[in-house]
Amino acid sequence: MKRMTFTKQISAAVVFSALAVSTVQAQDDNALIQGWSGTATLGANSITGNTEASNVNAGIRLGKTVDKWEHLVFGSYFKGDATSLVEKEDANGDPVTQTINGQEVQVFVPVKSGNSDRLALGYQPRYYWRPRTYFFGIIDYEKDKPANVDLAARQLIGVGHKFFSNASGFLSAEAGLGNKTTEVVFGDDVSGGVAYFGANYLNRINDNVTLNADFRADFGGDNTYTEIGLGLAFKLSERMALKLSHQTRGNTDITNPTLDSPSKSDSVTTVNLVVDI
Repeated sequence: MKRMTFTKQISAAVVFSALAVSTVQAQDDNALIQGWSGTATLGANSITGNTEASNVNAGIRLGKTVDKWEHLVFGSYFKGDATSLVEKEDANGDPVTQTINGQEVQVFVPVKSGNSDRLALGYQPRYYWRPRTYFFGIIDYEKDKPANVDLAARQLIGVGHKFFSNASGFLSAEAGLGNKTTEVVFGDDVSGGVAYFGANYLNRINDNVTLNADFRADFGGDNTYTEIGLGLAFKLSERMALKLSHQTRGNTDITNPTLDSPSKSDSVTTVNLVVDI
């Protein structure tokens, strides 16, 4: 059953990425999507034995520029499960043992110790009123039930600026205001106005290695959300790269009360195949 579930996770991620690739490759037959380009990512792993764990993640980011307008479409998916062995206890909380080869040994049972299931989609139009300064809007949606987020949706407007942008990389920052609705699985929903700040940095260290870092924060009266990402990509061919990424996300006032040790933050490290499309 575990292998079958993991196979389904991989299949979903492959379809997620394959659809993006096939859509862009079809641009010669459809003038509506000509000019779009970007990247698709895919990564997965599985561990079996005394403990079992699996995760699969996929992502897509597409962009198109028309005169002073730039359109960005992005999406990501992450699915992870983990099972570990814990000591079995009776109704009184005492350890359960059994006799093996004449010796009393502790009995262990498998317990699901953690999971993650995130889906995010978004769109950001930008209008460059100066070569490096732009106005933007953001509409996005996210679902992350294990983190107690049934739905999070934002509608933002703001201004951004690229401090530099050349062949070696870029550094940009943007700030804005808007509304964010967060519907939780357990507890009270959190909705209202937010202030947004984001920053992105990319450095092409050499022809084969690229470093990127990004930061995002939503500051609201009832909750503050932060997201920090780091990535190091190694070029494999003209259109493919291997990328090591680490991301930390946190909500100051939203946790999952059903977990034994609920946390206000989640961190994930992944190794992905990145394809230019």
